[in-house]
Amino acid sequence: MSQPTHPTVDQQQQQSVITPEVHFRKRPAEADSVSKHIKKKRPIDRFAPPRIEAYIPESQLYTELCELERKLDRAIMQKRLSIQEALGKPNKRTLRIFVSNTAADQSNLQADEANPFESNEDNSPSWILRVEGRLLDPLIPTKKAQPVQKFSSFFKSIIIQLDRDPEQYPEGNLTEWHKQPSMVDVDGVELKRKGDKDVNAKIILVPDFTPQKYKTSKALANIIKLHLATKAQILAELNHYIRLNHLQDETDKRKINCNDALKGLLDGLEVVEFKDLPHLLFIEHCHIAMPDPIVIDYTIQVEDGRQFHPPVFAYDMEVELDSLLRQKMLNTVASSSPSQKEILSLDDKIVQCTQSINNSKQKCDFLQQFATSPVQFIHKWITSQAYELEISLGQTHVNLEEVRQSEFYKQPWVKEAVFHYLTSKTQQRMQELLATQQQQK
Repeated sequence: MSQPTHPTVDQQQQQSVITPEVHFRKRPAEADSVSKHIKKKRPIDRFAPPRIEAYIPESQLYTELCELERKLDRAIMQKRLSIQEALGKPNKRTLRIFVSNTAADQSNLQADEANPFESNEDNSPSWILRVEGRLLDPLIPTKKAQPVQKFSSFFKSIIIQLDRDPEQYPEGNLTEWHKQPSMVDVDGVELKRKGDKDVNAKIILVPDFTPQKYKTSKALANIIKLHLATKAQILAELNHYIRLNHLQDETDKRKINCNDALKGLLDGLEVVEFKDLPHLLFIEHCHIAMPDPIVIDYTIQVEDGRQFHPPVFAYDMEVELDSLLRQKMLNTVASSSPSQKEILSLDDKIVQCTQSINNSKQKCDFLQQFATSPVQFIHKWITSQAYELEISLGQTHVNLEEVRQSEFYKQPWVKEAVFHYLTSKTQQRMQELLATQQQQK
């Protein structure tokens, strides 16, 4: 099959500049307009047009059903939030971290502590640093099986910095471990290096929170009483603070009248909207930051003649385990997705029906006004259409005496006339720019 040829961009520009033509646009089908309204105005088009009860008395039942649906959705949402609050609380446990090291092939190593499995092939002195951790048993024993998580699952990355001479040890003093999606969790990490002297090491543990938690600024923490929380928790506590102190505007509930604490938090703003709070807090004023890592200072000992140096200190860290009940609840909510799709398809059908009713109502109003006063209606309609035609063609002929009166600009066609005038000016300017570009080429 031969492909249809299309004019180039330059040819199209020449045609639009030299020989402007009037393009006739086909009126879209009713199904196309309905589908566009479904995408753009779904929340609005579900309501019946006003004063429809005079024509269809049964439409009052539809209005009552819509009100009942809103109440039902509100009740379901409140119930779901209460279930998430009751069952979604994470199970807190204590992770105990141990740091130790071993030495091998040291010149001063005691003979009775020599271990052939820890020696090197080239018999050069070396040491191994171990960072391990395990979950402590809960204070109140439970019979329910809890998910077993290993040490590395609680951290995004582990960084070990050694205080050594880089010229003497070219392998580097910085070692980093980063979690990967396909990586298997382990109970600890080891670092093996050569050396026969004590080394000061700094171990940096970056926690992995799911969902991500952030450190709040001092001003924000004084208001919400949280120093480490997720964005959702921060906004929920701030919303609770606003309602508790009656800071919502009486006429417009979307606005917040800031008190002294919020003014200090938002750089002196007196009135803000709810929808602007996340941007103001998290981006513009930067009241959150990534949580501080855990830093452990440790001295790797090899000069005292011992092979194994057990942990001297233990470091406890509070971690959160995912609840089994929460997983069951999420699975239950996910299983209801097919019914949600069915509800959305029914909503689309309702939108189509209401849109058809709106179109019929407009036609009915049009014909009813014509039946009430045919002469006056036709006169107004012809006048309005004439003005629209003149404006679209750029040939306006109006009575100058009429223009001097203020009532002339209060007529219903004025807004549409202004729109067509600005559109024609924009098109004229675009044609001038295209002609200028054409001349420059």
